[in-house]
Amino acid sequence: MDQPNFDLEKFKNLLERARTFYQELSEIFCPALSAKISFNSDGFHHLRFDGTRAERSKQEQSNKLRCLKTAVEILKITTTIQEYRKTVQPFGKTGRDGFKKTSEVEYWGFIAIIRDIRMKVIVRKIGNGSPHFWSVMPFWVRVNGADASIKAFATNKIENE
Repeated sequence: MDQPNFDLEKFKNLLERARTFYQELSEIFCPALSAKISFNSDGFHHLRFDGTRAERSKQEQSNKLRCLKTAVEILKITTTIQEYRKTVQPFGKTGRDGFKKTSEVEYWGFIAIIRDIRMKVIVRKIGNGSPHFWSVMPFWVRVNGADASIKAFATNKIENE
């Protein structure tokens, strides 16, 4: 749930600036993967909606959108993969038989500290496709009105972050 004093106009402005920045990115080279990372609509959608397609809170969206430029910086310079996961997931629309096609999906997590903020950036690859940006999140939370560090670097659900 969004905070009662949340400034919706500031959020809309941030969203449009982030969308413009994101759309201007086509791809960047990531040294850790020795591959180009694309910035497709799936990645931007995931910044705003979670794995169940439910909209994230405006505050969570704001946190992710504000980190977008730093995520690009991290992907351009990182040489180390901190997390990796390979799984099989359903994709696309449900067929007449009630089933969805599945595909092998890989996720890579990159963690860095830039400008005193610890962040994780996730890159995803579906099947034989190209790696693409999936998500970014700062590693801090608001606790009783103050910033507090999150102790754990890794989770079991990097695809949902």
